[in-house]
Amino acid sequence: MNKIKKIRFALSCLCLGLIAGFLFFKGITANPPHSLNTNKSTDNIQNTSPINSNSFSDEAPEIKNNGKWINTDKEITLENLKGKVVLIEFWTFGCYNCQNTLPYLNKWYNKYKSDNFEMIGIHCPEFDRERNFENVVENVKELGIKYPVLTDNDFSVWNKYEVDAWPTIFLIDKKGLIRYKKVGEGKYEKTEQTINELLKEDISGEKNN
Repeated sequence: MNKIKKIRFALSCLCLGLIAGFLFFKGITANPPHSLNTNKSTDNIQNTSPINSNSFSDEAPEIKNNGKWINTDKEITLENLKGKVVLIEFWTFGCYNCQNTLPYLNKWYNKYKSDNFEMIGIHCPEFDRERNFENVVENVKELGIKYPVLTDNDFSVWNKYEVDAWPTIFLIDKKGLIRYKKVGEGKYEKTEQTINELLKEDISGEKNN
């Protein structure tokens, strides 16, 4: 009788262990970061506000973290950038989709960089080699990126913005409010149009003529 009880107890422990292991695995793989080409699904996940609406008022989280800056000799904060339109892109150098967006980003930076516009790349690694700072510096140079880049190896800024895929672009208006979100490739004309519309707004949210 004692032998039967021991067998039942062992089987019960085994079942509980399997269930716990399944739930743990499901939890850590439910929403993993991933590269995303949204040419197929952009319309379902793109989040934009009417450019002349003041109802879309999510304040952009600050980008301070423990990372290192590239292409600038000082720490940049969104608080100090208020009064400017800011484009932030979450990317990583090994991401194919990110590489496809870079020609557009480089073009916009060269075209619009001014006292009214800033662009920042937040580099969030997908693989171990992308965590190495020297590798990031080398790839930033090779890819022709001139705008400031901040490493985010612990994904702290990524989590603040609730990002779940590379690449993801945010446009922040002169008040520091998120006005546009774009996930994946494509919609480049729409993104540039939004940049122009935000640049035309004065600090009160009205458009300049």
